[in-house]
Amino acid sequence: MLFRSAARHPELDDAERKRIAHQIAVAALRYFLLKYTRTSIIAFDFKEALSFEGETGPYIQYSAVRANNIFRKAGQTPEQIRAAFAACAPEAVAEFFAGESGNALWALVAFASRLEDATQVAAAGFEPTHVAKYAFQLAKQFNVFYHDHHILSEENEARRLLLLTLADLVRRRLEQSLALLGIETPEKM
Repeated sequence: MLFRSAARHPELDDAERKRIAHQIAVAALRYFLLKYTRTSIIAFDFKEALSFEGETGPYIQYSAVRANNIFRKAGQTPEQIRAAFAACAPEAVAEFFAGESGNALWALVAFASRLEDATQVAAAGFEPTHVAKYAFQLAKQFNVFYHDHHILSEENEARRLLLLTLADLVRRRLEQSLALLGIETPEKM
């Protein structure tokens, strides 16, 4: 874990690399345990838990970090994007929600808005797995969205703001979900 961080982020000192490695290790362990119901029999697998692919804590963390990196690369804060998006004329944005690609955007918005539902179901049944599954599904949907849309290179400014706003919505929900599970979102991975 430390070697990967050192290769990808040589600017980080050893203390920061260790902190990130610790955040990832905690996420791997906590998510692995929380993705199962209380009555499940669990056979812990370190290799599976530490994977950056599939239903793991590091996968969800990586998705949140990826969303955060969009804003770092854009050179704008999420707050600035939200303000710019709010200033857009509704008719300039409405056309992007039409058709099949619009349906995919609506589906992402609708699913991102279900965190409170997942939290209530988890609390009512004493099953944090509902929040864990929600976070994983949202991370999966975000990664599809990320691959389907070239957010930063979008030439239409209204569409670019819409895509950035959706990335911000998902970013916030992923971070909130992880926090509910006791998992930190690293700044870099």
